[in-house]
Amino acid sequence: MTECIPDRLIGQPESRARGHNRPQQVLALASHFVDDISVGSEHTLALTGDGEVWAWGNNSDGQLGVGHTVAVREPQIVAGLGRNHIKQVLVSISVS
Repeated sequence: MTECIPDRLIGQPESRARGHNRPQQVLALASHFVDDISVGSEHTLALTGDGEVWAWGNNSDGQLGVGHTVAVREPQIVAGLGRNHIKQVLVSISVS
Protein backbone atom coordinates (compact mmCIF):
# COMPACT_ATOMS: atom_id res chain seq x y z
CA MET A 1 0.00 0.00 0.00
CA THR A 2 1.36 3.41 -0.96
CA GLU A 3 0.61 6.28 1.39
CA CYS A 4 1.37 9.99 1.36
CA ILE A 5 1.45 12.56 4.10
CA PRO A 6 -1.14 15.17 3.08
CA ASP A 7 0.17 18.40 1.63
CA ARG A 8 -0.95 20.76 -1.11
CA LEU A 9 0.08 18.38 -3.92
CA ILE A 10 -0.34 15.00 -2.34
CA GLY A 11 -1.56 12.54 -4.91
CA GLN A 12 -5.17 12.85 -3.79
CA PRO A 13 -8.23 14.27 -5.50
CA GLU A 14 -9.21 17.68 -4.14
CA SER A 15 -12.21 16.19 -2.34
CA ARG A 16 -9.96 13.93 -0.23
CA ALA A 17 -7.14 16.43 0.37
CA ARG A 18 -8.79 18.82 2.77
CA GLY A 19 -8.77 18.38 6.52
CA HIS A 20 -6.54 15.31 6.67
CA ASN A 21 -3.45 15.20 8.83
CA ARG A 22 -2.36 11.59 8.59
CA PRO A 23 -1.04 9.31 5.82
CA GLN A 24 -3.58 8.25 3.21
CA GLN A 25 -3.56 5.64 0.51
CA VAL A 26 -2.73 7.04 -2.92
CA LEU A 27 -5.76 5.76 -4.80
CA ALA A 28 -4.23 5.92 -8.27
CA LEU A 29 -1.57 3.43 -7.14
CA ALA A 30 -3.82 1.20 -5.03
CA SER A 31 -3.87 -1.61 -7.58
CA HIS A 32 -0.10 -1.49 -8.21
CA PHE A 33 2.85 -2.88 -6.30
CA VAL A 34 5.28 0.01 -5.76
CA ASP A 35 8.91 -1.11 -6.05
CA ASP A 36 10.49 2.30 -5.44
CA ILE A 37 9.37 5.76 -4.45
CA SER A 38 11.26 9.02 -4.18
CA VAL A 39 9.83 12.07 -2.46
CA GLY A 40 11.24 15.53 -3.03
CA SER A 41 10.28 18.78 -1.39
CA GLU A 42 7.44 19.36 -3.88
CA HIS A 43 7.14 16.34 -6.18
CA THR A 44 7.12 12.55 -6.05
CA LEU A 45 7.96 9.66 -8.36
CA ALA A 46 6.85 6.06 -7.90
CA LEU A 47 8.08 3.01 -9.81
CA THR A 48 5.59 0.16 -10.01
CA GLY A 49 6.32 -3.54 -10.29
CA ASP A 50 5.31 -3.56 -13.95
CA GLY A 51 7.92 -0.90 -14.78
CA GLU A 52 5.69 2.17 -14.97
CA VAL A 53 6.85 5.46 -13.49
CA TRP A 54 4.15 7.64 -11.93
CA ALA A 55 4.70 11.31 -11.07
CA TRP A 56 2.85 14.03 -9.18
CA GLY A 57 3.42 17.36 -7.45
CA ASN A 58 4.96 20.67 -8.48
CA ASN A 59 6.01 20.67 -12.12
CA SER A 60 7.10 24.27 -12.72
CA ASP A 61 10.37 23.14 -14.34
CA GLY A 62 8.91 20.12 -16.13
CA GLN A 63 10.53 17.80 -13.58
CA LEU A 64 7.67 15.31 -13.75
CA GLY A 65 8.32 14.48 -17.40
CA VAL A 66 4.63 14.49 -18.31
CA GLY A 67 4.88 16.89 -21.26
CA HIS A 68 3.81 20.16 -19.61
CA THR A 69 4.74 22.41 -16.68
CA VAL A 70 1.43 22.47 -14.80
CA ALA A 71 1.30 21.06 -11.26
CA VAL A 72 -0.10 17.52 -11.10
CA ARG A 73 -2.32 16.77 -8.11
CA GLU A 74 -2.91 13.05 -8.72
CA PRO A 75 -0.31 10.57 -9.98
CA GLN A 76 0.08 10.32 -13.76
CA ILE A 77 2.06 7.77 -15.73
CA VAL A 78 5.22 9.20 -17.30
CA ALA A 79 4.32 7.83 -20.73
CA GLY A 80 7.54 8.81 -22.50
CA LEU A 81 9.53 6.31 -20.46
CA GLY A 82 7.52 3.28 -21.43
CA ARG A 83 8.67 0.18 -19.60
CA ASN A 84 12.39 0.51 -20.28
CA HIS A 85 13.71 -1.70 -17.48
CA ILE A 86 13.82 1.18 -15.00
CA LYS A 87 15.17 -0.02 -11.65
CA GLN A 88 15.05 3.10 -9.48
CA VAL A 89 13.57 6.60 -9.33
CA LEU A 90 15.16 9.62 -7.68
CA VAL A 91 14.04 13.22 -7.23
CA SER A 92 15.73 16.37 -6.01
CA ILE A 93 14.47 19.92 -5.68
CA SER A 94 13.47 20.51 -9.33
CA VAL A 95 14.98 17.46 -10.98
CA SER A 96 13.91 13.86 -11.51
